[in-house]
Amino acid sequence: MLLLSQYLKATWITVMLIPSLGIILLSLGLFLKRYGLLISGSLIVGLGMGAVFAFSAMADLSPAPRIGIILVGFGMGWFLITLLSIFILHRIAWWTFLPAGTLGSLGFCLVLSPVRLIDFVLYLGIGIGLPLLVWGIFRHILGLIIPGCIVTTVGTGIFMAWQGSGEANSLAQTGVMLVWFAIGWGLITLFSRSLFQKFIWWPLIPGGVFAVVGWGLYIGGNPGNASSFISNTGSVALIIIGLYLLLIRRGIQR
Repeated sequence: MLLLSQYLKATWITVMLIPSLGIILLSLGLFLKRYGLLISGSLIVGLGMGAVFAFSAMADLSPAPRIGIILVGFGMGWFLITLLSIFILHRIAWWTFLPAGTLGSLGFCLVLSPVRLIDFVLYLGIGIGLPLLVWGIFRHILGLIIPGCIVTTVGTGIFMAWQGSGEANSLAQTGVMLVWFAIGWGLITLFSRSLFQKFIWWPLIPGGVFAVVGWGLYIGGNPGNASSFISNTGSVALIIIGLYLLLIRRGIQR
């Protein structure tokens, strides 16, 4: 492959050495049933394929998208470990969801260049929060559901509050952010009823405080749009209440 890359003047062929090594390790891991070889092979394959796409002759990209493509490929390598764990360990290695989601989300953020700091916060919050939430839901672990809900809504709340490029109002923006924080705490109570057949009420205390303070700050900073803001957030509350009623009906039927 090195001789071929020099003959064709194509550097991407040299980069293909990395995923080729990963494929060899994956083949050995599958043949010998060695999970350690599968982990190293999957990571090398993902990183190598990302580098191949990033530095191929067809990819006329700036440095930030190139790094983003490499990170996305590396994240897919972690996700490949999750899939292979089903066949080797006969169970899902959920811990790999966290690096896969984090690296994949940051990679997508860099691909969408130019990158704003507010976009970075959104993708990072979703990339960390959603894997924790999925892991906690499937494994019925409340200790993972709590940070999953909070981190996801924190990143979304910061993005929704400061994404606009128009007239800035610090009070109204802080109010929007706090209301999104409140939604995250409310989702903890909702998931507790769905997964454990009982309500955990304490998250409603910080959630209620954040909601009331957020509404107050938004009304104080932007009284003209206060009615539409309250109606929109009230719609979200009605959706959560509807899900709550569905869960109660499901519990009664059981």
